[in-house]
Amino acid sequence: MELSENVEGALAGLASPDLATRVGAVETLAVCSSVIAEQVAALFEADEEARFLIFERLGRFGSLMVEPLEGVYRKAEDRSLRRMSASALTYLGSHAGVPSLMEAIAVGDPDLCMAAISLSSAGVSEAVGPIEGALLACDLSDTRTLECLVSSLRRLNHPMAENVRLRLSEVEPNWLRDSLLG
Repeated sequence: MELSENVEGALAGLASPDLATRVGAVETLAVCSSVIAEQVAALFEADEEARFLIFERLGRFGSLMVEPLEGVYRKAEDRSLRRMSASALTYLGSHAGVPSLMEAIAVGDPDLCMAAISLSSAGVSEAVGPIEGALLACDLSDTRTLECLVSSLRRLNHPMAENVRLRLSEVEPNWLRDSLLG
């Protein structure tokens, strides 16, 4: 039987007056949902063109997406796919990809901000040191990166280290410096 027929039959079964039929329908829908999550994870892995658009929607699947996405993460050889799947996993509550995201917290890494935001949103306090290190090494004219890193520290509810505050006190213009230090 085709997946769509299983879903259609199970949805009809939810309205059945028979308890066993209703419970069976829920079980069938759970299996169908898992199959769908696996297919979405496979598309996320294979389709570079749609990858970011899929990434933005993975959270809608909730915990059903964790296992298939952890599989994508484990076998990914492409650094971008590995880090993007690691980021999605943190939003889904899995810490499987934290090591890859920690590696990305380095000045000049193209995934620096994604990693800092993902780790801080997931409450990974181990990211504080590397984020502060990146702030100390960052070009003070790179406003986007400075704002990303400072907001990540704030999200982690971590007071800014004095050496980082001193470094950021050199930022111009004044309004930006005040915003970063405020």
